[in-house]
Amino acid sequence: MEQISSEAAGLNDASKTSWLELRSYMVNVLLRDTDAMSMRHSLEVRVPFLDHPVVEFALALSDAAKRHAERPKALLVAALADLLPEEVVNQNKRTFTLPWETWLRGPLRDRVAASFAKWAPSLEPRIPRQAAATVWTDFLAARTSWSRAWSLYVLNEWVKRHLG
Repeated sequence: MEQISSEAAGLNDASKTSWLELRSYMVNVLLRDTDAMSMRHSLEVRVPFLDHPVVEFALALSDAAKRHAERPKALLVAALADLLPEEVVNQNKRTFTLPWETWLRGPLRDRVAASFAKWAPSLEPRIPRQAAATVWTDFLAARTSWSRAWSLYVLNEWVKRHLG
């Protein structure tokens, strides 16, 4: 992160943020997850807006040129305005989210439930089995998010494998 931060030093504020996202979250999470999921289904995913000339052009723009009060991604919309249908240009912004909740309620449910039932003894002093089990039942009853249950599942499995 120190190297990435120093690389961003000469950039304007918006470009610094973009650079940090490009060199960390995008590479280590978004592109990796997209690659794994697409290959699993024999799909080839392209990211044309990450082509070097496009990225370098966008990073060189001023903060003012990148921001538009009423329209997110205004530069992208303006660049493609004559190619995009009106319903695409005017749709609300939305995120891409992997369907973790669906997976935890479906194909992963038995596996995660079994993990909570076999709680790592070395976790017990810090996170009692009953507290973790409550998170799982709260998730199943839609009283808490999938991320809390998933985080505890991953922690429990990691501890069992690496700490015994």
